[in-house]
Amino acid sequence: TWGNHLAIFTKAGLVNKTYPYWKADTKSLDIDGMLAALKTAQPGALILLHACAHNPTGVDPTEEQWKMIADVMKERKLIPLMDSAYQGYASGSLEKDAWAIRFFESSGFEM
Repeated sequence: TWGNHLAIFTKAGLVNKTYPYWKADTKSLDIDGMLAALKTAQPGALILLHACAHNPTGVDPTEEQWKMIADVMKERKLIPLMDSAYQGYASGSLEKDAWAIRFFESSGFEM
């Protein structure tokens, strides 16, 4: 994730942990590693997610992968924190790049 996230969260007194995201050998999202890590997160944990244009990889989950992520987060009672700093840059569409945020909100997550 963006380097300043860890500094900001540490300064706020939060404990930082990471989850797998980038799969270097395939240059793609490590969805299996990410989901496995989320399944071990403590209920109530805040999970930072990039809604679009993931920084620094540029790799975003597909809509189907977002649904899988949301399912695990709902099951584990995790709290999404969406970073959408680059909305509109990933696809060129503000609407399309807002899909993940709107999906999580419509799925009952507090945003």
